[in-house]
Amino acid sequence: MGERGVDLLATQEHPLERLLLQPRVQRIVGWLARGNHRHRTTFERLMFSYGNPDCPERERLLFAPFHWLMDHTIRKYHLDAERLKFKLFHHTPTLRALVNTFRSLEQYGLTTPQRFIMPLMVVWNFTQACNLHCRHCYQEACHQPRPDELSLAEKLQVVDEMGREYVPFLALSGGEPLMGRHFWEVLDRCRERDIHVTVATNGTTITGETAARLAEAGVKYVEISIDSVVPHRHDEFRGIRGAWQRSIDGIKALAATPGIRVGMAACISRFNVHEVEDMIQLAVDLGCSTFVHFNYIPVGRGIRNDIHDLSPEQREELLRILSLRLQSGQIGIMSTAPQFARACFMYTDPEGLMAVGHAGSGGGRKTRVLAKYIGGCGAARCYCAIQPNGDVTPCVYIPHRVLGNLKTTSLRQIWQENEYFQSLHQRETFLDNCGRCRYRAICGGCRARADAYTGDIRAGDPGCIYNRNMLAGQSELLPAYQRAGRS
Repeated sequence: MGERGVDLLATQEHPLERLLLQPRVQRIVGWLARGNHRHRTTFERLMFSYGNPDCPERERLLFAPFHWLMDHTIRKYHLDAERLKFKLFHHTPTLRALVNTFRSLEQYGLTTPQRFIMPLMVVWNFTQACNLHCRHCYQEACHQPRPDELSLAEKLQVVDEMGREYVPFLALSGGEPLMGRHFWEVLDRCRERDIHVTVATNGTTITGETAARLAEAGVKYVEISIDSVVPHRHDEFRGIRGAWQRSIDGIKALAATPGIRVGMAACISRFNVHEVEDMIQLAVDLGCSTFVHFNYIPVGRGIRNDIHDLSPEQREELLRILSLRLQSGQIGIMSTAPQFARACFMYTDPEGLMAVGHAGSGGGRKTRVLAKYIGGCGAARCYCAIQPNGDVTPCVYIPHRVLGNLKTTSLRQIWQENEYFQSLHQRETFLDNCGRCRYRAICGGCRARADAYTGDIRAGDPGCIYNRNMLAGQSELLPAYQRAGRS
């Protein structure tokens, strides 16, 4: 299968890798990343002052030699200076991510995959409250918020720390985040702290007015879940009649709102795998910028409901379809399956678009190199989750492994001192094929799936085509508690 992808992974290298492996360079980038959020780091000041007439003259003069070098590089490699300003030099979320990365390089060196001093992305299950009753809900959401959810002061304290510590990306999820107490106050504080915010919602309460307010609050991307192109099938899965139409109306309202991109997400199981092509086309027709595939993982309410996971063969075919649709350029494609990066290696052209885990996708061989460092499963390595009560977990799909609580401990301390941060970046220690796979640098298997199906967070991902031997003697995937009962 896909030997072309194997060769690329083994031999492809970028000159920047050799540069960043040098301890002296790691110390330099660490120096550039020093400073604080209020006064900006040296690196941010350098970037913001480039070609910026609104920047104080003192700043432009201070960094003039560096700006000359940047001009020289842009001319030498025929780069688009204006695009670089928009996408990099003057783009706050990217600069914050780079500051985080530079600090990580100084602390840990260049590692495969990269280990980060603070998460690049946090998913915050903002509330337990939800107006739907979805069969697969990992959060076991209910109609009312729980009494132990974070207070407004505690929520703002969390946002302030993420701002200080250069956590660049925050996704608000749920439950239904728009039903959460203090939702709009938290959005305002995120904007003050320069945190790039996205919202994952069922979309049933979004009107044109709500969409406009989200844009005004600084939200850049909103993701709405649709489980079928057939309304009554979606409604059955979500537990509320009329939910499909209300969610579709929400997508339309967002698509018509300037400043916001809208994505359509689907949790794919045997319930709807046959509809994937139609769902992607529906997303295109509705004006979505992205289609997102979510792995079904048997946690929360999904354990008790009769939801049948994809077989390894079905998942492999799904990933092949998604990787080819990504190449079309018609719509962005993302997947929570870490194997999606491997599928892009195997089934598409080396110069084509490549998935890079939580960072989306990019084109060309350089993106394939980047995938070695930030791609694959990011649980407790470049990503974590916050629960409504302040518990921090490696992933939203691993709610039972609590690393600490933000009511009593800082995110920084929880992140850097938990056992999973020390171990989950060491993919060679994983079990089954995940520990020895030639693609482990860009994949690593889904730790949530491994944990849910085996009870061991370091086990192989049993849904991967390369771990078929884990299913010997079984007709289908079984969650850990069911496997234990049959052993």
